[in-house]
Amino acid sequence: MPKKTALFIGRFQPLHKGHEHAIRAARKRYNLIFVIGSTNKKDPKNPFSYAQRRRMINSLFPGAKVIGMQDSTDVRWTKKIKKLKFDSVISGNTRVWRCLKSCKVEKPYFLQPKKYNGTKIRKLVKQGRKIDSLVPKNVIKIIQTK
Repeated sequence: MPKKTALFIGRFQPLHKGHEHAIRAARKRYNLIFVIGSTNKKDPKNPFSYAQRRRMINSLFPGAKVIGMQDSTDVRWTKKIKKLKFDSVISGNTRVWRCLKSCKVEKPYFLQPKKYNGTKIRKLVKQGRKIDSLVPKNVIKIIQTK
């Protein structure tokens, strides 16, 4: 029986080892389509472009299907997502859960969420501090070319 398809929805600002762990666990059960959110945002909470985040994912998971999604009203965003073909959704975002409550939605299995935390990592990057233990090596190269 072929694997079902799941959307793995996140901002990946940046993709860190917690994401990597959750993605590897999800790939055992699903064919994944990555949906990168907030592609229309560029601010301290969203410093990495869609292209950079797509490269982060593809550096760890070559050939992965990646889709960008702009933030918009919940109704418009939900309609766009529901046009995709999927069996399940994986996301750690409560807004996603609320918008897709009529779908099968799962929380990702993040590794040590307090340690591997995008807000914390962005702050360290801004301060010029080392993030080698928090982010996969391939992703560090992408961050450094920012």
